[in-house]
Amino acid sequence: MKMPPLPEEKPAVKRSRWLPPENARSFFSPAADFEFKQAHPVGYFFLVLLGVAVFIAPMAGYGFYCTRRFGDGEANIWFILGLLGSMSVGVGLFNIVGIIIKQYLGHLVTLVSIVLGFALMALGVYLY
Repeated sequence: MKMPPLPEEKPAVKRSRWLPPENARSFFSPAADFEFKQAHPVGYFFLVLLGVAVFIAPMAGYGFYCTRRFGDGEANIWFILGLLGSMSVGVGLFNIVGIIIKQYLGHLVTLVSIVLGFALMALGVYLY
């Protein structure tokens, strides 16, 4: 049986998963994931590796694709535009990894960063 909340505690308000939570600003402090790190030290290490991998993978893939398709030509502004787009995709994927430690910034942040990132990458490849 579930215990009723204590009088000084407010019951949790169900918020939309589309918008960032009220405490989203605290996610960017060094102590934000301290509890998860204490409870799962090995898992936290692998979670950090996964986060770095999903953040870097779109940039590496875009760079590899452009060097294979366009050769070793000099970088121009359109390549950099696509690189910024791939970084945006990485932010969206990293946000999905953040679900594990309950630091998800919402569907809107994920969707906008991934869609905008792919659009910038496509524009960068098209205009290169």
